Amino acid sequence: MTDDPGTTADPDEELAIPAREARAALSIVEGILSALTAAEGLAGQLAVSLPPLPASARLPEVGQVHDADSLKLHLLRIAARLAPYVPGAADVNLAASPAPVAAGASPFRRPTRADALQDDDLAAAFVWWDDISETDVATYRKVLDGARDERPLQRHLASEPILLIQHLRGGHGRWVLSQKRLGSEYVPDFVIGERSSGGFEWQFAELQSPLARLFVPSSGRLSEQFDEGVRQIQEWRRWLEDNRDYARRPRSRNGLGLADVSAREPGLLIIGRQADLDETDRQRRRQLDQDLNIRIHTYDWLAREAETRILELTRSRAGAGQ
Repeated sequence: MTDDPGTTADPDEELAIPAREARAALSIVEGILSALTAAEGLAGQLAVSLPPLPASARLPEVGQVHDADSLKLHLLRIAARLAPYVPGAADVNLAASPAPVAAGASPFRRPTRADALQDDDLAAAFVWWDDISETDVATYRKVLDGARDERPLQRHLASEPILLIQHLRGGHGRWVLSQKRLGSEYVPDFVIGERSSGGFEWQFAELQSPLARLFVPSSGRLSEQFDEGVRQIQEWRRWLEDNRDYARRPRSRNGLGLADVSAREPGLLIIGRQADLDETDRQRRRQLDQDLNIRIHTYDWLAREAETRILELTRSRAGAGQ
């Protein structure tokens, strides 16, 4: 299946930009931001006079340009992306941000659920991360403690995918696709995605039995199930290497809708229980994680990440007086 030659398979693909053009564009954007900041009311007047942005040009972390804030945020986002192409360019000036920006914080506002879902090709797989609760963790632990293999855990996580996204940090959307078919050959247990200001990132997750050991105690070799999980992830990567354009293409154009995906995405292998690991197992696991670019965790890790997130949310809400 080929694309129409007049269209681009990946509209966000980074192109080589000559430094002179990038410097000129950055200067113009910064000049506009300065003018909008100096002239009260000008940003709002300009924003309402602009025609609606097409979906292909809309920035998901900002949304449609409809007021002064959204216009300034678009310009700041553009400046932040141009700056790395300009040798010697200073950090993007955040003075034009519509709200004070703390050191190290993002100048972009956090999307609402509606913002995150706007023009989302994978809206059915969207998971709102802040809905995690202690009940979710308790229910998961009950399923985990009673599981004799990975199948009940796969079913539970497919119906309650919020457990699979608590380790992510991309603030502009998170998605979980269960049993997402890669062509006719492969079916990962889960494809987990997040979106940040830099674009989409994906993890291809393989589940193995919670009763499986990672290594054979007598030899230190990978256990049969551990080896199977690694091979599955490597096979998915080979498929993505051969079918990247198809995987990235929107579903509306008969693709998989996995924007920005590549064969270099980290794998996620979930296997075994924390109590069954000794220090030697942990050291071997860390080395394999680095060598294979596969995040290797036990099922208990999902519960711990969720519990940490709940604690962060509780403190944040208390600080905000909620």
